[in-house]
Amino acid sequence: MMLLALLLATHVERAGGTRLVVIVAQASPLADISSADLRDIYLGRLTRSASRHAIVPLIPPQNSAAGDVFLRRFMRMAELDYAQLWIGVVFRGQASSAPLVARSPDEAARFVAAHVDAIAIVGDVPNVRNVRVLTVDGKPPDAPDYPLRW
Repeated sequence: MMLLALLLATHVERAGGTRLVVIVAQASPLADISSADLRDIYLGRLTRSASRHAIVPLIPPQNSAAGDVFLRRFMRMAELDYAQLWIGVVFRGQASSAPLVARSPDEAARFVAAHVDAIAIVGDVPNVRNVRVLTVDGKPPDAPDYPLRW
């Protein structure tokens, strides 16, 4: 049974069945973000926008498929390691808080729409107005070589 689950997971990964989408407020000046800058935001290394405003990152819950892909594939970390990283970032005063957790893409989108300095990684394009999906490294989410597709 365990072998079957592993084989199925490998098949889904090879088929490119999982992707993450990056969203910002419609009023945000961002249209594209590099995968390196995105990773730096979620590691607490990049905490201010070009306009010097504090960036407010949102992540999917760890107990979701998108949260699992975010941590394991994009961040390449275990949940405990990610939590400890952010305890250090906040303790050192590099950021005021860890990324917020959104229970769904729509919840993330509602928050992002109301906060121009927010950015969210979600597992699906939300059904909320006043948000934009960013390209990552110049590629839209439907591109075959989109960097946040596994």
